[in-house]
Amino acid sequence: MQVSVEKTGDLERRMTVQVPAENIDSKVSGRLDELRRQVRLKGFRPGRVPMNIVRQRYGDQVREEVLQEIMQSSLQEAIGEQELRVAGVSSLQPNPQADGGDFEFTADLEVFPEIPELDVSDMQLERPETEITDGDVDDMIDTLREQRRTFSEVERAAEDGDRVRLGYVAEVDGARVPEQGEHEIAPVLGELAAFPELEDAVRGMSAGEEKEVELTFPANYRHEGLAGKTAQAKLTVKAVDAVELPEVDEEFAQAFGIEGGVDEFRDGVRKNLEREMRQAINNRLRQAVTEGLGARFADMAVPASSVDQEVRQMQSQLQQQTGQQPPPAEKLRGSAEQRVRLGMLLAELARQNEISIDPGRVQARIEEIAETYDQPAEVIELYRSEPRLMDQIENMVLEDQVIDWVLENAKVENKEMSFKELMGR
Repeated sequence: MQVSVEKTGDLERRMTVQVPAENIDSKVSGRLDELRRQVRLKGFRPGRVPMNIVRQRYGDQVREEVLQEIMQSSLQEAIGEQELRVAGVSSLQPNPQADGGDFEFTADLEVFPEIPELDVSDMQLERPETEITDGDVDDMIDTLREQRRTFSEVERAAEDGDRVRLGYVAEVDGARVPEQGEHEIAPVLGELAAFPELEDAVRGMSAGEEKEVELTFPANYRHEGLAGKTAQAKLTVKAVDAVELPEVDEEFAQAFGIEGGVDEFRDGVRKNLEREMRQAINNRLRQAVTEGLGARFADMAVPASSVDQEVRQMQSQLQQQTGQQPPPAEKLRGSAEQRVRLGMLLAELARQNEISIDPGRVQARIEEIAETYDQPAEVIELYRSEPRLMDQIENMVLEDQVIDWVLENAKVENKEMSFKELMGR
């Protein structure tokens, strides 16, 4: 077998392979001989069909099958011989019969770029240092109480925290909105950051009161005819409801599946916050490392076939998440290219520094995920028995190990911050 490789672009290669004719002929003859013993033709006993008839009827088909197999196997052999790291094969075509009758084909390939030794010793990074305080636990419990709040009607003027049930009619561009009846809404005062004018107008009103006021509706207001418009509005308060928050007691804890009272409930909240904290720190460190690597190698070419595959995967994920038609490929191509480049850099760091998957960390990651479910043992068994899920976990763990290696070898400065700062709240 003779192989030649031509560079046709930064990452594009054209490989020409010649296979001796006798290799083809022997495989075709062997395949036809097998077929002769199996084929049944009228007028001939099984296994007694003359070879010239078998060749006449099936020779072209068998030769085409053999050539396809030869191209695939010879291509892989040639890639190994040339020590190419192939990202994709864009075309594989036989050439017209070469001199001497040898079989020749051409393959257009994309290869991964040659990445030099990755040195991160001068990369500067910040590592967040955060502790969960009693105040953080109190804030989360207050959030949980808000999620289970109730309202009861009161006979007084509306104030912050109250839910105000009101109807309104607006006049905009000489038209009444709505044409008949009135729109009804029930905002909670203090939660209308996008519509402060309405809060100011309603605050202090009581049930049965009416008020006419000029309002500029938000651009994303739910009624299209009013969105972004300034209108004269007539407001009518139907009722004022005061908020009632549940007490933090044993019954409240049981509502979240916690037995053992308030102390046990607070411990559970703290553990969840600590889990969120660890994940947020990991995410920040991962982002800092990947952005640093991406900036250093922003000009590194990536295989178009890998980018196309990543685009298709992103489109599929978005469609599954939203249930809607995903964005066109061109809108995702920039992000896909960055993801492919970063994946290549992280993989190369692992290869250059002989970083292999740590089974202990894989088990710890599975157990951490399982802790969030009611039956952790069943979740662990599910992951262990499902290769696709295990692949995902192992890839995540390997990336974490690479990130840890970078942090050990880069210039890292610890930065104290509160839990709220860490979470961007």
